[in-house]
Order: sequence, then C-alpha cells, then structure tokens
Amino acid sequence: MAKPNPSSTPPDQFPRLSSRRNQRSITTISAYVVVVLGLTLIFISGFYVYSHSRSGSDAADFAYSISDNALGDHLGRSAPAVGNRSIDGETPIPLELKDPDVAQFASLYPGDRLNPKYWSEPEWAGSDPFGGPTIPDDFISVLSTDLVRDFDPNAEAVRIRIPSINVDSAVAELRVIDLGDQRSYETPNNTVGHIPETSLPGQQGSGWFFAHLESFVAQEGNIFRHLPEISELIKQDPVDVYLVTPDSEYIYRVTGTNQIHQDDLELTNSDDAQITLVTCWPPRVYDQRVLVDAILIAYRPI
Repeated sequence: MAKPNPSSTPPDQFPRLSSRRNQRSITTISAYVVVVLGLTLIFISGFYVYSHSRSGSDAADFAYSISDNALGDHLGRSAPAVGNRSIDGETPIPLELKDPDVAQFASLYPGDRLNPKYWSEPEWAGSDPFGGPTIPDDFISVLSTDLVRDFDPNAEAVRIRIPSINVDSAVAELRVIDLGDQRSYETPNNTVGHIPETSLPGQQGSGWFFAHLESFVAQEGNIFRHLPEISELIKQDPVDVYLVTPDSEYIYRVTGTNQIHQDDLELTNSDDAQITLVTCWPPRVYDQRVLVDAILIAYRPI
C-alpha cells in the first residue's frame, strides 16, 4: 500500500489543527485562572473571618492613661516644693553631700543631656529633655479649666499637627448627611474632620476629631494611620497635638488612649478644655475605634 504523501494533505486542515490547539491552550489557561482566583478568594475570606474574630482582642493594649500622681509633671506643671519639717521640735541637721567628679565621665556618657528614664538604654533615647516635658517658650501655659480670652471663641481649627507621628493636615468641619430614616456625619476626605457640635480649640468642653486609618476603597486618605501608636509613645515621651485657628495656636498634651467597639462610641463632653482624636481599627476590619484624649496646656496668639 502506498504511504500517504504529506504534501497531498489538504491545506485547509492545518488551520483547523492550529485552532484546536489554541482552544485547548485557552481552556487550560482559563482553568488555571479560575483555580488561582478561587484560592485567592478562599484566602481573603479566611483572613477576613480570622481578623474579624480577633477584632477587639487587643483592646487592653490601648487602655493606657497617665496616673493622677504623674499628671502634673506630665502636663509640664511644676510640683510644689516640700520644705524641711522639724521632728519633735528639733531642727533637722542638713546632710552635706560632696559633689561627685563627673567631668571625667562626661565624654563617655552624656547623662546631663538625657532624661533619667533613658539612662538604661541611651541609644533608644526619646525627645523628652532632662528636666521633663516642656512647653515652647513662645507659648503661654494655661490650665485646662482656664478661660482663654484673647482669641476668637468661634474660630474653627484649620490645621492639626502631631509631630510624634508625622501628622500635618488640614481640618474641615464635617457636614451632616440625611440618609432618610437617619442622619450621619460625612466621612473626612483626605483631611481631619471636626464634629461641629463639639468644642472649638481653646474652648471648655471636648472637641472631637476624626480621620481614616486607611481607605482602600473610598480613597479618602490615611492621615491617622499612626494614631494607634500613641498608646506606646506616651509611655516614654509626652505626645503633643497642635491645633491652629486663623488667630491662635493651641497645644494639647495626650493623657490617655483607649479602644472601644464602634457601637459603643458616644460623643461625650467635659468641664476641661480637651480633645479626642478617633480612628478606625483594626486594619481591613474597622469595627473598633481607637480614642486618644488630650488636654489643653498652652496657647499663643498668631
């Protein structure tokens, strides 16, 4: 029997063979894509379920406040001097101390320039100076219960700075949105939002400020992405929040942090001049709220 001559194969069969191979390749690639997408969705769903189940489990890590005994020093207020008190009517004998010769060690250990709390680990020293927390010279120290009179009491905040976490942002008043059966505040869009019904800078009462931790979908910024870190920062150094209005600048010093569920968040008020900063937590779940409380310690006219 004569062998078929390849050259005698009809030319129109070659495109059909090539088309079948292409279809099989496309089917194989599509199957791989479906498998990869399925595994990705399973992973994302599992991660979300796990994250949601763990949400709120770290609440204790954010529960921190400066103790009442240390609050005065933390806010930069000098403690009253304690004088010598006689015992049984006798004048106490002063204790004479010889000044140590520290000059020979000054070049080896700069202790006179470090706050004592950093002496054990000077390489990790923070910004707290040797004498404790300070207030800039061009600011006027005030108590949070003082009434600051030489400023416009109706001036809204236009900018906020938190140097410890590299925040420098505009501030906007949040509008109320009518949702039909309920009303809600708009979300801050690449800014820090102030609740209009709460206190303005320098006023008595609590001012409430909100910003995003992250905003992947709405793309409304992540200005407060480092706000949760303050709960650890204040254990070492004072953290100051600067609020700027058109005619004044105010310093609020953080006194405590907390974490609560979003359903438990309520706008509270205070007799002191203080502010509360709020952001969502944890990442990609956002059903908790991290709160940072700060109290007015100083201001200056601009």
